[in-house]
Amino acid sequence: MKLTTLFISILLIACTSKDINPKEIVGKWAPNYMLQTKNADGSWGDWVTINTLIALPVIEFTSDGRYLTDGKPGANCCYAGNKYSISGNTIDFTERFGCPTVDCIPYAGWIIYSLKDDKLVLEINNTRSKYTKNK
Repeated sequence: MKLTTLFISILLIACTSKDINPKEIVGKWAPNYMLQTKNADGSWGDWVTINTLIALPVIEFTSDGRYLTDGKPGANCCYAGNKYSISGNTIDFTERFGCPTVDCIPYAGWIIYSLKDDKLVLEINNTRSKYTKNK
């Protein structure tokens, strides 16, 4: 009986979790130049505006599973891959490239922290970034 109750509880929790539908993320996303980093205690710091002399790339998720940055395949050193898939709220990449001259941070996938209307917040390696969907 306990096993049945546990199984039903797990099913109910799984059914109520918010899975991101891949078509919700399809499109081009422009960076808002807003970052939030994780503090040593695991809490999140304030959102800060970053100032950079180099424009951050527009990222794109296509309906056929390709990931692009500024219209080009998105795989680069230690960062992402050319193909993506979504499971729950995690974006996993394939066709990733290593970097022979750099020690890459272990790959953990990107977390979709929020996706509402035309606003996207991604968590990548303990940093959150805001994006707005291009129309």
